[in-house]
Amino acid sequence: MLQKVKTFFAKYGEKAQDTAKRGIKAAVNVTLAALLVAVTFIVSAQTVSITDGENRFSVKGYTEDVGVLVAGLELKSNKYEVVDVKNELFSTEVSIEYLLPLTVKIGDKTSTYDVRAGKLGDILKDLNIEVEDHDILSCSLDTFVDKAQSLEITDVEYDVEVFTESIPYSSDVVFSDKYDTNTKFTTGGKAGTKTVTCSVKYVNGVKVSTEVLREEITEYAVDSKTVYGTKAPQHTASGIVAASSVACISKLTAPSNLLLDKNGAPVKYSSKVTLRATAYTHTGHKTSTGVWPKPGYVAVDPKEIPYGTKMYIVSSDGKYVYGYAIAADTGGFIYGNRADMDLFLDSEAECVKFGRRNITVYFLED
Repeated sequence: MLQKVKTFFAKYGEKAQDTAKRGIKAAVNVTLAALLVAVTFIVSAQTVSITDGENRFSVKGYTEDVGVLVAGLELKSNKYEVVDVKNELFSTEVSIEYLLPLTVKIGDKTSTYDVRAGKLGDILKDLNIEVEDHDILSCSLDTFVDKAQSLEITDVEYDVEVFTESIPYSSDVVFSDKYDTNTKFTTGGKAGTKTVTCSVKYVNGVKVSTEVLREEITEYAVDSKTVYGTKAPQHTASGIVAASSVACISKLTAPSNLLLDKNGAPVKYSSKVTLRATAYTHTGHKTSTGVWPKPGYVAVDPKEIPYGTKMYIVSSDGKYVYGYAIAADTGGFIYGNRADMDLFLDSEAECVKFGRRNITVYFLED
């Protein structure tokens, strides 16, 4: 039996010894690996210092993600930007800067941006918000933004516009002794054109004002002229002519028995008087006596000259032959001694030309 045991150990003892040695070596290797992991774990854990410009926070961390590191810290705001990171062997210095709300209103559009503190002009450049020279800002571009800020930008633009405009022509009345008193004609009457260059101001896209920079006449207007002849008609040997054959302003038909002498005065009349007269034209209304106004109907003070009175009228300076007339109208122009009589003319231009002058009125016999 003893011999068998010896033989067993002799046979298997060497193997058992090798197995034991290998077991011990494996155990040592496992222990070394565990120690290496532990050391690595300990070395990877760093102290991270976070500065926000006012306060300094320290935190142990195994990551470089600042968001994870500051998750448990009581910061003033969760809106910030990392501005600097310094890595050392066993520590990291992180600087953050809080972002501030900047509200920008342009026209009817409002947007809010999270920005770092700084000069407003620089911030707008970073946001690609362009400010023109003419724009109006609610605060200066030099404003230092270090807290919540609102800015309103009024967009002001200037544009140049060029357009063509019509030049109206004027109407004038000319009395000429080159033509007989039965002559009347009109010449001219053509509008001109001009090129107008303007500076147009837009505020937030809406046109608010226009300033004329220059005007250039491209075609001159041709004024209209109505010419009345004043040359005395040729009289017969006796010097008597029918009033109906003499050109005059009145459009009333003179009686056939109304004759004029060589001086242009009625041969027969009951009385004559020199009065102060003005002129008036169409108002869109009938006369006081119910007839539509036309040259020949005159306005009077009916207390002095009754409606229906027949007259023959010439200007005292001989430039106007108004002709056969009937008192048919009245008005405010009669009162206050402004005029004794008002003669109806076809246009405002004729009235202006006539102005205020003395007239000789011949009261005709019925």
